[in-house]
Amino acid sequence: MGGPPLSRPTDRQVAWSVAVCVLTVLCLLAGGLLAGGLLAGGLLAGGLLAGGLLAGGLLPAAAAAGLLTACSAGVGVAMLRARPAGPRPRALALAGGILVAAPAGAASGLAALLAPHTLAGGVPLPAEIPLVSLFFVAGLYLSAVLRPHQRRDLPARLRAGLDTLSVAAGVIFLPWLLLFGDEHNERRGASITALIFGGGAAAAVAVAGVHAIRHRAALQWCAPGAALSLIGLTALVVAMDFPAEPNAAIAGIAAAAAINVAAVLMWHGSVRIGPDARPLPPAGSEPSAGFPLLALPMIAAALVTVYHLINGGGMDTVSIALGLTAITAVAAREWLSAIALRRHADHLTVQGNRLRSLVFGSADVAMVLDADLAVRWQSPAAARQFGLSDQDVLGHAASALAHPAQADAVHAYLARRLAGSDSPASLPVRLRDGFGRWRDTEWTTSGADPAEPGQTLVVHVRDVSNVRDLERALRQSTHLDQQTSLANREGLCRAGELIPDAGAIIVIELGGLTAIADVCGPDQAEVVVIEAARRLRTRVAGADVPARLGETRFAVLTHCGAVRAHLLASQLINALTVPYEAAGTVSHLSAWAGVADLTPEAGVDEVIRRAVLALRSVRSGPPGAVEWYEEQLETRLLRRSTLEQDLPGAVARGELELAYQPIVDLASRRPVGVETLLSWRHPTLGAVRAGELLPLADDLGLLGAIGHWALHASCRLLVGWRRQHEQLWLAVTVRPRTLADPAFQASLQTALDLYQIPPSALVVEIKEQDLLGVRDEHSPVDDLATRLGRLRAQGMRTAIDSFGAASTSLSRLRILPIDLLKIDREVFGPGSGPHGHAGAVLDVTVTLGRRLGMDVIAHGLESPEDLDTVRAAGCRLGQGDLLGEPMPAEHLEALLESHREARHRDG
Repeated sequence: MGGPPLSRPTDRQVAWSVAVCVLTVLCLLAGGLLAGGLLAGGLLAGGLLAGGLLAGGLLPAAAAAGLLTACSAGVGVAMLRARPAGPRPRALALAGGILVAAPAGAASGLAALLAPHTLAGGVPLPAEIPLVSLFFVAGLYLSAVLRPHQRRDLPARLRAGLDTLSVAAGVIFLPWLLLFGDEHNERRGASITALIFGGGAAAAVAVAGVHAIRHRAALQWCAPGAALSLIGLTALVVAMDFPAEPNAAIAGIAAAAAINVAAVLMWHGSVRIGPDARPLPPAGSEPSAGFPLLALPMIAAALVTVYHLINGGGMDTVSIALGLTAITAVAAREWLSAIALRRHADHLTVQGNRLRSLVFGSADVAMVLDADLAVRWQSPAAARQFGLSDQDVLGHAASALAHPAQADAVHAYLARRLAGSDSPASLPVRLRDGFGRWRDTEWTTSGADPAEPGQTLVVHVRDVSNVRDLERALRQSTHLDQQTSLANREGLCRAGELIPDAGAIIVIELGGLTAIADVCGPDQAEVVVIEAARRLRTRVAGADVPARLGETRFAVLTHCGAVRAHLLASQLINALTVPYEAAGTVSHLSAWAGVADLTPEAGVDEVIRRAVLALRSVRSGPPGAVEWYEEQLETRLLRRSTLEQDLPGAVARGELELAYQPIVDLASRRPVGVETLLSWRHPTLGAVRAGELLPLADDLGLLGAIGHWALHASCRLLVGWRRQHEQLWLAVTVRPRTLADPAFQASLQTALDLYQIPPSALVVEIKEQDLLGVRDEHSPVDDLATRLGRLRAQGMRTAIDSFGAASTSLSRLRILPIDLLKIDREVFGPGSGPHGHAGAVLDVTVTLGRRLGMDVIAHGLESPEDLDTVRAAGCRLGQGDLLGEPMPAEHLEALLESHREARHRDG
C-alpha cells in the first residue's frame, strides 16, 4: 500500500501555512469567546479558509484537514462560556473533549505539513497525535453521556450490552474489511488501535443515547454527536496513518467536517436542551427496546461486504470474526426482545382481563364518543344501571340522553373536553334511563381512547340519584326542627338570605315548660311545645317564617315594619299564653319577646343576637313584656355581662371599697352616726355604685360574702372611732333576702362579739325600693317584720332608707319594727309634693314618724334651702353632701377628730 513520496513544500508555502493555521486558530478562539450568533459564522469562515488554501495549493490535504478540525475549538469555548440548560458537568466534559480534539487536529495538520515522515514509536507523527488524543476524548465523552445513571431492569441492560457489541463490531468491521481484508494489505498498529478503541467508544456512547430514559431529549443530541466525533477522530488517525492512499485526503477532510458537525450537535444538546420535565417511563419501555434499531449499521456493513466480494476482494479471519460477532449479538438481542415482548404480551393479557372484569362489574357507565360527540361504544353497565341498550344509544349524540334543558350545556361541555380546553372536571346531568325516568348523574371525562387519540372522548357516567336524595334529606333535616317541623336556626338564617324584604325578627321565650315536665311528665311538655308551634304557625302571615331556636325559644321572620312587628309580638305572646288543654290536664305558659329589625349591614345571625339581647332585658321582668332592640340596650347588657364575669373574686383582688358618710345632729352639727357606702372600683368600667352592685351580687349569690367583708371591715374601724365618740353608731344597708340568711345572722353576732361593739351601735337599713320587692314576692311582709323584730330584740336598731323615693304607703310603717326613718330628698326637695308644697308633705311624714317612735333623718341634703326646710319641719338629724360627702375612713377620722377638739375648746 505504499505510494510515491510526497513533494516537500517550499519554505514560503510552509511560512504561509503556519501563519494561516495560527491565525485561524486564534480567530476561532476569539469567535468562541464571543459565542452566540458568531458560532456558525466562525465555523463557516474557518471551513472556507481551509478549503480556499487547499484549493489554492497553499496547503496539502492533510494540513487542511487538521486546520478544519481545529475549527471545532470555537464550539468548545462557547460551551464553556454558556449557561447550559442541562447539567453543567456534562457540558464541561463535552467541551473538554472538543477542546482536546481540536488542538490535536491542528497539531496533526502541522505535523503533516512540517514533518510528514517523522515517526514516534514506529507510528507517523501526524497519526500519533490524534491517536493519543482519542483516548482522552473518549474518556471525557463517556463520562458525559453515561450520566445520569439510567434505571433499567436486567433484560434492558442485556439488550443495551448486545446493542453495544453489535454496533461496535459493525463499526470496526467496515473499515477493517476495506483496509485489512486482503492478506497482502499492510496492517498498521495506529490504525488498528484507533479502529478498536474508537469504534468501541463510539458504539458505547451511541447506544447510551438511544437507550436513555433520564435526560432523553438532551442525550439524543449529545450521544450521536459524541459518537460522530469519535468516528471522525478515528478516521483522522487512519487518514494520517495512510497518507499515500488515494482516498486518504478525502477521508481526512470528511473526518474533520464530521468533528465540526459533532461539536455543534453536542453544543445544542448540552446548552439548549434541559432535562425532561415529563415523568420517567417504566424500565424497558424506551422506543428502541422493541426492535433492533442499531442493527442498521450491520445492514450497511453487509451491503458493503457483498460489494467488496463482487469486486474480487477477500476477507481475513478478523473480518469473519467481527461479522459473526455482530450477527450473533443481533440474534441474541432479538431473542431477548422476543422473550420481553412475550412477557409484556402476557402482562397485557392479564391486565386486559382485569380491566374487562372491572368494566363489566363497575357501577359507572363508560362511553366512547367520536369526533361528532356521537356514542360509538358503551360499557355493559349501561344496560344494568340505566336500562339503556346499544340500539338506544349507539350512533346517537350523547347530549340526546340529557334533559332538554341541559342538552346544549352538555354538548358544549363535551366539545370543550374534546378540544382539550379548560372546563369543569365534572358536570351534573339529568339523564333519561331506559324506563323513561329522569336520573341524577355526574359526567366526567378521562381523555381520548388510546386507540384513536384526538378523535375520540371517553365519558364516565355515574348514577348519583341516591346521593342527591340523601343530600336533600340531610339538607331538610339541617334546616328543620324535628319535633315541631318549624325551621331551625340554620333554616331561619337561610330564609333571611332568600327574603330580601324581610322587616324584623321576633324572638319569644316560653317560661313554665320545665315545671310542666316536672309535674306532668316530659310527654305533656312535648305536647305543649308542639301545640305552641302550631299556634305560632297559624298566627303569622303566609310570607313570614316561624322557627324554633331552642328548647323554650321560638322566632318569627316577618315582613312587618317596626310598629306592626311590635304588635305582632304582643299578639303571639297572648296566643302562646292561653292555657293548654291536653289529656285532661291544663297547662300554663308565660312568654316574653325581643324584637330587632333587619338592616342591610347586619346579617341574620347578628339580628337574632340583637333580638335575644332585647329578650334578655325583659326576661327578669313580668311576663308578657316586649322589648325592641336599641344600641343603648346592648351597651347596658354588655356592661351587666362584664360585671357578672368580674364580680367573683373582686374581694380577693381588693377592688371593693368602703366610703363613709356622716349623719349629723342638725342643731350642733356634730356627727352622731356613720353610714357605710359600698362601691366597686372595676379595672375597665370604673366605679360601680352600691345601687348597681348589691342587686348584681344578690343575683349571683355573692351578697353574703360581700356583706360579711363590708360588715367586718366597718366594725373594725368603728371600734377606734367610738373611743373618741362613744355614742357614734354605724348604719349598714342590707337586702330583705339577706335578713333570712342564717349566715348573715351569724356574721352579725360574730362582728359584735369579735370587736366588742354594743348592739345599739349597729343600725341595719333596708331601702324602700326593696320593700316593693318583698311585696311582689311570695314572702309576706310579716316575715320581714319578724326578722327586723328579731334584730331589735338583740339590741340592734333598724331603719328604712330613702323613704318617699318609691310608693310605700305610710300605713305600712306601722307593721314594721323601725327605729330610724330616712326621708328621701324627693319628699322635701324643690318641686316635691303636690303643687310644690314640700314643707306640708315633710311635716306629715315627720309627725307620723315621731308618733310611731321613729327618729327621722333628712337624707340627701344638698343646699341651705333644704336644711331650712327640714329644720322647720322638726327634723333632728340630717345626712347629705351639704353636711359631709361620702369619704374614706382616713378623712372621716380627721373629721371626727376636728369635732372632738372643737367640743373640748367649747367645754
